[in-house]
Amino acid sequence: MTSSCNTDPERRPSPLRTDSTFIHGVSASIEFSSPGVKDRKIFGQGPDFLVPYGEMWRTGANDATFISIDGPIYVDTNKLDSGNYALFTIPNRDEWTIIFNKEWEQWGSYNYKDSLDAFRLTVKPRMVDQSQERMLFYFAEDSLKFRWDKVRWAIPFTNRP
Repeated sequence: MTSSCNTDPERRPSPLRTDSTFIHGVSASIEFSSPGVKDRKIFGQGPDFLVPYGEMWRTGANDATFISIDGPIYVDTNKLDSGNYALFTIPNRDEWTIIFNKEWEQWGSYNYKDSLDAFRLTVKPRMVDQSQERMLFYFAEDSLKFRWDKVRWAIPFTNRP
């Protein structure tokens, strides 16, 4: 028996998406599975929410979201060397923890090990009135931007701390 997660990635309930760019001469790309809101409660406190506050999240669906870079770059003030990194988050109402983890090739966050973190940083989410149906990562203005439901945040990529 084949599950829906093992079929064609474009036919999955949370389709595979990518974005890429050059930032200060460094190639950066992100790959993620893009879940939909589908009339669900997404972020909040308690068991009724798809992504509960204060809990580790793979930041997407299926395989862990991952970012690839081909040269050293700074994410906020943290140096990120060339390579692939899983992108995990711990959402909260007023602050999100963003985690770059060296074990990039894994299903969800079930085998996450904090000992493999390259670094963590925090961002302040912005709430908006207009809901974004599909979770989205994209590069713009030398930043990695996130949008899903009514939550938005961005982390800057620079060539120096």
